[in-house]
Amino acid sequence: MVTLSEVRATNSKLSQPPMTAVFVGATSGIGLATLRAFSTHVAKPHAIIIGRSRSTFEPELENLRKINPEGNYTYFEADVSLMRNIDAVCSAITKYLNGGKIDLLFTSQGSLSFSGRHDTVEGLDLSVALRYYGRVRFTQLLLPHMNPKGGRAITVLAGTQEGKIFEDDLDLKQNYGLANAAGHFASLLSLSYDSLAAQHPGVGFVHVFPGLASTGLLGRSAEGALGVLMRWVVQPVLGLFIAKPEDVGERMWWLATQEGFVGGEGVAWTVDEKGEVGVNAVLKGYRERGLAGRVVEHNEMVSESTRA
Repeated sequence: MVTLSEVRATNSKLSQPPMTAVFVGATSGIGLATLRAFSTHVAKPHAIIIGRSRSTFEPELENLRKINPEGNYTYFEADVSLMRNIDAVCSAITKYLNGGKIDLLFTSQGSLSFSGRHDTVEGLDLSVALRYYGRVRFTQLLLPHMNPKGGRAITVLAGTQEGKIFEDDLDLKQNYGLANAAGHFASLLSLSYDSLAAQHPGVGFVHVFPGLASTGLLGRSAEGALGVLMRWVVQPVLGLFIAKPEDVGERMWWLATQEGFVGGEGVAWTVDEKGEVGVNAVLKGYRERGLAGRVVEHNEMVSESTRA
């Protein structure tokens, strides 16, 4: 176990040179906390932030400039629940970089569904489009522009918590449910990152389970009476016992800078909330069977079906 005090001590001692990072899902919660940590610990941070509304995020842009006046903070507006929008914003980012390289890609966008599937116009469940398909799409499209020697792609979902894959229903249209989706897409995400790691050995791919954190996700995801219960009862009570986003953000930044997570011998790193690398029996079994190939084929099929 890597304690929070150890994480903070290590982060405070780092002398981090200028870096360029892309943040998806950093307008709140763990993503925002990691963005703030990045701005704090990097001498001249260059942050590219993707979110729905620049005007809504403008106060936080001002806050980031106060945290580090030497930083460059660029905001791209996009609804990243749609794959066609991800294609467009990645094209815009590529032009903006003008040959520059990305040192860190940090994806943490997501929502939960307590009332079954809610399909987007592209035929994908909204929460799954955010938590799985969109993260894979961003990573695939931006990989050619990442630092090939030491770049890092970190996604925050459920590494080490992988579960059963419904192999005859990879898009989970027939077996959708909150618990099924959690384990199924955690496994698909780790296997997708495995495939990318094998193709890009100089880049570190990290799939993290952050543990429970008081991010407000439950309240934002639930609707009606359940939403009221989550926002005014469940979240305040949980907030007394679970991790604060700023603490998790420091841990995410620690993962982004530790040399041990560069490359993964052809597989992604799966990391738990204590900062420890682990591979559960479920993921180990899927790796031994070589299931990543089927997952990649599925991803490609979805990409084709949603291409603008």
